[in-house]
Amino acid sequence: MKIATGIDRRALLAAGVGLVLPRRGSTSEAWPTRNVQILVGFGAGGVTDVSTRLLAEGLRSRLPKPIVIENRVGASGMIAALTVARATPDGHTLLGMPGTITIAPSVLRDVPIDVRRDLQPITIFATSPNVMVSSTNFTAKTLQEFVSLLRSKPRDEFAYASSGVGTTVHLMAGMFERAADIKMRHVPFRSSTDSIQSVIAGELPVVFSSLNSALPFIQSGVVRALGVATEQRSPLLKDVPTFQEIGLADVKSDTWFGLSGPAGMPRPIVDEIASLCAAVIDGVAASGKLAALGAEPLNLGPDASRERMDRELTAFAQLTAAMGIRPDQQ
Repeated sequence: MKIATGIDRRALLAAGVGLVLPRRGSTSEAWPTRNVQILVGFGAGGVTDVSTRLLAEGLRSRLPKPIVIENRVGASGMIAALTVARATPDGHTLLGMPGTITIAPSVLRDVPIDVRRDLQPITIFATSPNVMVSSTNFTAKTLQEFVSLLRSKPRDEFAYASSGVGTTVHLMAGMFERAADIKMRHVPFRSSTDSIQSVIAGELPVVFSSLNSALPFIQSGVVRALGVATEQRSPLLKDVPTFQEIGLADVKSDTWFGLSGPAGMPRPIVDEIASLCAAVIDGVAASGKLAALGAEPLNLGPDASRERMDRELTAFAQLTAAMGIRPDQQ
């Protein structure tokens, strides 16, 4: 998933969103008492949008009030996040939360919210593992062969593709370089598809990609998945080894999807929404709809989601600094 660099302050202001986050009082009313609005900070048809709509589809049959999805695009998803952060914390305005929200403070200038303080995580409901993919014609046929090849060559001789600076897959490449003690040249593209096409065309040897983007190309046989950045092999790629299997245990990376609301939501409402989401995702996973997106169920509750987000905010700040990624670097 790509996180665009740069935040347009004028876009935030034009959307009627200020930069001060007053905390409003919560309500003790039963939930929901009116329509539930879920904001998505990226365009229709993108993976954040599609996964959020998949969740909303299951929630609709479980709620007495309608759910409305609104794509509030702009400022790297921050217009939607800030709008939700400023909303009344009664559970009627929620955010289809992308995993890139824990990267944003490390790669963007003027991030208008404090992710820890201003959002209440409800669930991280699904994840798409990040993978390293090569052309089927590439010399190295396995992950171990690729690492050995890199170590036999001068540093920076090999280049790799990604969907952009500061993306989850760019940071995965940084993890790989540090764990394997190698160095490659980064060639960022404007989209996941463009980065994968560069490998198919033989322009670059490997690409780091989210599985939801790469899976159709892997399944069609035009690229080869060398490694998946998970602790255990992905059920979607049972024959593909993890980096941990060749001794690179620190290479763990995914693109996850969640739901959050404004800070200050009553805990009973948070828990109720989380429980409903868990029931939806259990059903969706069984139906195979998540797998069709190249994603797997995760179903982290509010506390586990917050713990993961806190851990990532710290880890990504350290990793981007070590990689020399500066805020809004193009």
